[in-house]
Amino acid sequence: MFIRELMKSYFLFFAILYLPAQLFAQTRPDELTVREFYDQIFRHHPLIKQAQSLNPLAQQELRMARGGFDPKLSTDFNRKQFDKKEYFQTFYTKLKAPIWIGELQASFERNQGTFLDESLYTDGAGLLAVGVGIPIGRNILIDERRNALRQAQIAQNLAEAERVKLMNKILVNASKDYAEWYFAYHQYRLLQDGYKLAEERYNAVKQRLMMGELAPIDSVQALITLQERNIALQQGQVDWQNAGLRLSNYMWGENDTPLQIESTAIPQPFAQNPALVQESTLQELFIFAQQNHPEIRKNTFKRNQLAFEERYQRNNLMPDLKLNYNLLRNVNAKESTNFNFRNNYKLGFTFEMPLLLRKERSKLQMVRIKQMQVDWEIQQVQREIRNEVQASHNELVTYTRQLVQQESMVTNYRILRDGELRKFWAGESSLFIINAQESKYVESQIKLEQIKAKYIKAQALLLWAAGKPLWE
Repeated sequence: MFIRELMKSYFLFFAILYLPAQLFAQTRPDELTVREFYDQIFRHHPLIKQAQSLNPLAQQELRMARGGFDPKLSTDFNRKQFDKKEYFQTFYTKLKAPIWIGELQASFERNQGTFLDESLYTDGAGLLAVGVGIPIGRNILIDERRNALRQAQIAQNLAEAERVKLMNKILVNASKDYAEWYFAYHQYRLLQDGYKLAEERYNAVKQRLMMGELAPIDSVQALITLQERNIALQQGQVDWQNAGLRLSNYMWGENDTPLQIESTAIPQPFAQNPALVQESTLQELFIFAQQNHPEIRKNTFKRNQLAFEERYQRNNLMPDLKLNYNLLRNVNAKESTNFNFRNNYKLGFTFEMPLLLRKERSKLQMVRIKQMQVDWEIQQVQREIRNEVQASHNELVTYTRQLVQQESMVTNYRILRDGELRKFWAGESSLFIINAQESKYVESQIKLEQIKAKYIKAQALLLWAAGKPLWE
């Protein structure tokens, strides 16, 4: 009667012990899901904030480039008096307003004095000039200001690609650590249950030994198994604690306060995504990576920047010819005449051109070499990304198959363990064989959880390899 009740208690204990892990996880209120984990990282992680600052930085660079088109006001005043003589007094102020081609000019000057050059002399009211300066050769299609503006506009897209790249890198590393935490938790749980089972069996063996039903050697075997599982349990506990510490590196609160993973927190139940292993999904990821991968986009934007730089350097091969025309008018209250295009004007031009153009031709060739370098890099990156996506997809498909096989192995090991347990209570087996079968059963369960953790990693790595934002 006693043996029958003891067997019932054992079977009940085993049934509870080896229920699927998902059933335990679903009943826990302190579950930390991947989505909650990502949200916590997005809100407060310092490196995420650093990545988010790339776009505002690029906006300020664009604003700085637009500053090249800001109007500019300058004033120059000079006065000379020596030996009680006033030699001259000059005042000149000018406003320049850059436009897309050239610049608008407006100036006022008032120059007087006994020893002043007659060409600089104005009447008492001063002289007003309004005109324009236009490049005829170099800088007519593109100049330094327009080139800088185009570069800054492209840099905004480049900054966005870099932001996605950095954020994806943080999240894929976080996904790996989450998977390690997931495995460490389930491994510790299984080792803990195995230890409790060995403890229950050791106590039962001692009771049967006292009743004279078992040999003393059986208690030694049960004790050794209990000690082995206790050591494994201690290691599993520290592995779980350390995995939680690594996961805590991503947890931040308000005011940059570091947070710690609660000791009661558990990972979410494992769930597969069957769509990711489909061949159609792989082809979609290939197309997505070709068009949207941050590394490809970065190199594409660099190529666009170099295209504008090449255009600017070709522009510098042209002669620098600039035409200036200004209408003049005396600022005199008694004067009622307006600007006179034929009589009152100042016209001039400047011309400059290096005779050998070695500097300009070298800069142009350097840009073209950089373009070839970027083109070669784009080709290599595209090939590496495609192969990385394929490799990650292969791993995910393999882990999907391994999960099915390992689950079958767990079931078979359980059947062997249960059958050996029935034989033991019938006096047809030994405790050594039961412990061996049970250890294989626990190891197969741990292996199953390890494959699940690898699946979680492979799932994140597949999306990361394709450049797909992990937070979407």
